[in-house]
Amino acid sequence: MSTLSPQSESLLWSLTDVSLNWAKGTRLTEINLEIPAGVTAVMGYSGAGKTSLLNLLVQFERPDRGTVTRTETLPSQANCLDLFWVPHTLGLWPQYTVLEHLTLVCPQIELEHFSPESLLDDFNLKPLASKYPGQLSQGEASRLAVARALASHARVIVLDEPLVHVDQAHWPAYWDVIRQFCQERQISLVFSSHSPELVLREATYLVCLEQGRTVFAGDVNELYYDPPSRQLASYLGPVNDLSMVDRQAIAENEKPPRFTRPEQLSIVSDDQGVYEVQDVKFCGSVEEVTLSGGVNTQTSPTLYHRPARASLLKGERVSIRLLLLFLCILFQTSCNDKTPQLTFSETVQWPVPAEGLKVPAPRSLNVGPGDELYVLDNAGRVLVYNSENELFRQWEMPDFEIGKPEGICLLKNGQIAVADTHYHRVVFFDQHGKVLKYLGELGEGPGQFIYPVSVVQDPSGNMYVSEYGDNDRVQKISEQGDFLLEFGSVGTGPGEFQRAAGMIWHDGKIYICDAVNNRIQVFSDEGQFLEILGTKTGGLPLYYPYDIAIDRHHNQLYIVEYGAGRITKTELSGRILGVYGKTGMNQGEFLTPWGLTVNSKDQVYVADTGNRLIVKLIP
Repeated sequence: MSTLSPQSESLLWSLTDVSLNWAKGTRLTEINLEIPAGVTAVMGYSGAGKTSLLNLLVQFERPDRGTVTRTETLPSQANCLDLFWVPHTLGLWPQYTVLEHLTLVCPQIELEHFSPESLLDDFNLKPLASKYPGQLSQGEASRLAVARALASHARVIVLDEPLVHVDQAHWPAYWDVIRQFCQERQISLVFSSHSPELVLREATYLVCLEQGRTVFAGDVNELYYDPPSRQLASYLGPVNDLSMVDRQAIAENEKPPRFTRPEQLSIVSDDQGVYEVQDVKFCGSVEEVTLSGGVNTQTSPTLYHRPARASLLKGERVSIRLLLLFLCILFQTSCNDKTPQLTFSETVQWPVPAEGLKVPAPRSLNVGPGDELYVLDNAGRVLVYNSENELFRQWEMPDFEIGKPEGICLLKNGQIAVADTHYHRVVFFDQHGKVLKYLGELGEGPGQFIYPVSVVQDPSGNMYVSEYGDNDRVQKISEQGDFLLEFGSVGTGPGEFQRAAGMIWHDGKIYICDAVNNRIQVFSDEGQFLEILGTKTGGLPLYYPYDIAIDRHHNQLYIVEYGAGRITKTELSGRILGVYGKTGMNQGEFLTPWGLTVNSKDQVYVADTGNRLIVKLIP
């Protein structure tokens, strides 16, 4: 049993030797646990004891043995509740309307500057304001229960499987509301859930229960990236147990770790591979591959990886590649203890505007000649901000239902070029969003694309377009749209890519993010491979670098790392100057950042995609 102490010095509850019984036996046994302030998730299979634990925290039930201590109390002068609980039954009041549910719990002092109607808007309940609980669907009722909890402004909110009846398409937007509301008011959350995606997205601390016992209590990232067992690892989604795989089947790694996540492993077609694909299921976010062969022919390991699209065929021979530089980065061990930390005098952050119920996320950034900021978001919109961070223009892509664009570039003729990734083309706009022309179509030939992801331009007007999708390469195209040359191919060797991504042109060279291979490759603008950045200066410990920008005053590079949640600054030689950030949801942390750019004042903008924020870092 894990009894790890939380990192935060501020605790909400301390449980010591707690047991809870019922007529048919024991529900919780020997629970020793500390729950910190912040956001804590409680996970467990049905019947594990999640609801029983929450019932004890809110004093709905009393332990049969042991003590439950509330270790942080509300200041006596405060005018809001210490605790608000949303049980799995929701606990709505049948005699009150939807709006009354919020006004009745909202403290009088808060009503002076807070409108409960705004929460009705946020949870899409305003048209139902005069309805009663008996007139609501399950999804509407669950949204009301959460909105009421927020309206209470309680210091701690406990939610038993919140929004479980809300459809998959909309719960992320409602959780964005919950997160922002609680962060702004320093409200702590404890919630139970079966969803690994939700827990990874929202929680920083995690309690796992099994048959009424605590089997893990600690940092969410710790369990995700360094699980003690496969059984515990499975709480947060698919995991690969490499002890079941022949070592010689794993390319370029003599001592692989036992457990890896799908994004940390790649299964690639290889005629000389040790294993053969016995069965394969592409599930969108992961591909499940059952293998046969190897030295131990009695086992058929099943592995998970995350290709851009379904790529493996039954009967193919394959090899297994590990993407393991995350070990040094995520845990900040001795691998980077000596790496200097970048500092900024000020951090400014803001979300992109909502689109209906959804709060979209920024994906790509670029600056114009007047330091205006061009933002591409995952709602298929181009947003233009002035130097004061004020939105003054926006437009939509011509098509975006089947997939969103990933790269935006300001051209020297004033046009805006967008890599329209899932439509296999580049779209050119004028400054007002009018489509001027298209470049490319689906295909692998000259001037065709699979998934174009980034566009840059050299001083002569030539454009360079990177793409991925088993056709990883960069194409050079004239200002008039004529194909000139291409370079790169799929693979792991020098000059080969696995998910070619963001690029910059500088002094006759193209610097290209080779995301899955965890490196930056440098080519001449005539397509000649020159080097892997940092090889001559000790190497660059990158984890999924996805975009790159240059500070032209000092000729220094900024690299955003999707997997590490940070930016790394280097010289043109690759020598590291410093790093900033880590994976997380607080200021100074990023969650799967996709893009970055630098303006004329050396201010750095980051598309903090997972946190749905644009972040401006001011030196």
